[in-house]
Amino acid sequence: MKHNILLTITLICSIGFCAVSCSDDAEIPMMEPVAELPDWEDDIPGEEYDYTLTMAPERPYMHEYDKAMLMKLFMARPNTDGTSNVNLTFEDALEVIKGLDAITRGLPKIVYLVGWQYEGHDWKYPAFHEFNEALKRPQDASARESFYWLQDEAAKYNTTVSVHVLVQDAESNSPLWHEYVKNDFICKNAAGSFITRATFNGLPMYDVNIVNEWKKGYLQKRLDELAELVRLDKVKTMHCDAFYARESPFHGVTVEQTEVVMRKMLRYMRDKEIDVTIEFLHNGGERVDPMFGLNPAAWWLDLTAYERAQLPASLIAGGKAGRFNNYWEYEAFLFGDNYQAESDFNYIDYGLSKDLSHSMKAARKGIALYTIPYMYFNRHKVESYDASAQKVTYDGGLVADYRNLTVKENGVTLRDHNNIFFPLPWITGHKEILAYSQNGYTRKEWKLPADWTGVTSVMAYPVTENGLGEGQEIEVTDGSITLSLEANTFLSIQQQ
Repeated sequence: MKHNILLTITLICSIGFCAVSCSDDAEIPMMEPVAELPDWEDDIPGEEYDYTLTMAPERPYMHEYDKAMLMKLFMARPNTDGTSNVNLTFEDALEVIKGLDAITRGLPKIVYLVGWQYEGHDWKYPAFHEFNEALKRPQDASARESFYWLQDEAAKYNTTVSVHVLVQDAESNSPLWHEYVKNDFICKNAAGSFITRATFNGLPMYDVNIVNEWKKGYLQKRLDELAELVRLDKVKTMHCDAFYARESPFHGVTVEQTEVVMRKMLRYMRDKEIDVTIEFLHNGGERVDPMFGLNPAAWWLDLTAYERAQLPASLIAGGKAGRFNNYWEYEAFLFGDNYQAESDFNYIDYGLSKDLSHSMKAARKGIALYTIPYMYFNRHKVESYDASAQKVTYDGGLVADYRNLTVKENGVTLRDHNNIFFPLPWITGHKEILAYSQNGYTRKEWKLPADWTGVTSVMAYPVTENGLGEGQEIEVTDGSITLSLEANTFLSIQQQ
């Protein structure tokens, strides 16, 4: 009998049913009889949410994503020798956060850390039980202590720090691999082979059958453990990358059934007062239900201009307009989007020298041309979108005109090509305008907004990652000021 079992294992390995090397087969629990787990008592609804009835979330989101800059910071990538190739430590991440807070003048920000677990990015899933110890501060006892320190310190700079995870991927080096194989939580094709879509760092990444996993309460357990580990109760948000519905033909699990569980997961987390942001909404048709009103924001805001005109950012925010580094400049100009930060501070994958000041210079452009307009547009309601004229009209007389590359409010210019002069609506203690030029200009006149009437002079302060520079008084003439700016520079214009 023992001989027959070994023969069966060998045959299975030879035709590709096995997900690890043959030398490990004798230890694979899938080859042993296993008692079926009891079903989890499920009272979480899985039906679609009809956002069109209210154009609002099913329940209020825990953050105002339409009024925050959504970013990622790449921390580390696993090496093939089992070590971690560190891009940013937790201490480095705080320096980035400080600089971005200074440049954005205290705008609320949400940062998701990529590669915070095990040895780095997308490693040892479906487990996310351990911090990457290579990221800790020297003075701390553990990476967990350093991560908590970062969360607490970042809050002082208007920044919420949370984590990036994948819930639907699995790798054979994961601490949970044998358990997930044993309990039949890996998707299989019709022939019964494990489904894999890519190889990462030398290992196949397999699809997790979250329908089976949810039924037995394991997905809930994973999420609960993650919430406790990274203090999601404190930060109220997490990011789930590659959140697409996967099928498992061998189990009879369809895309539609998987999306039911995905909606259950979003509601399960919201019951715990935790939002889940995602990577895409459509991704070229991979999503049947974009789940508007259940997920508050997408890293890639892959919505058409028609959709952007209909869906308020308070319902679904971003993120960058586009898909997989294919930027949609048209939609971004008319509706705004968010500077993502990740690529400018990823020194491993983009061949950049680790120069924080250089990265901050790159960040200025993204913040000025994407985030600042987005924050302003999101305080207004779209009244109409004219595709032929390439123009969006918002309430309050705000008009974005892509054909002429201008944004005006009641005739007052806020943007002229890549020169901006936007009021900062999140600053409430005083009135402030941020001026920026990508290429620089000499003696350009800007008219002040109507609520600056009566102001006879303003103070202009250079804005850098180190804060405000020395101010200069500028006279107001007929409600306008004249500025000269060097390329890629910010000025904070404030009332006296």
